[in-house]
Amino acid sequence: MFKVRALTMAAVAAGSLALGVGTAAPASAEVSHNCQLWTDATTFGANCLRDDYAIVFRAKANCKNGQTVYGAWKATGGGTWSYAYCSSVNSGVATVDAEFK
Repeated sequence: MFKVRALTMAAVAAGSLALGVGTAAPASAEVSHNCQLWTDATTFGANCLRDDYAIVFRAKANCKNGQTVYGAWKATGGGTWSYAYCSSVNSGVATVDAEFK
């Protein structure tokens, strides 16, 4: 399984603004497989537009309370978003990944 590595918070704001997705956020991930990313204080979303439908991805957020939450697996190129909700564990987003398999 391939993983997109989490970046520092400084790269988040710059990356979010450069991509035009979401608002400046507490964390973001490196863009790989032509992914769009979105995050706010409690939620992380990824939408990977690669044309290869054989690969799936999901959003993964490490929450400030130490718990990890995952979004649903989605087919790349399907145009659908996967969201990981730290709000489901009463926390905020610390760092994020997009996982592939």
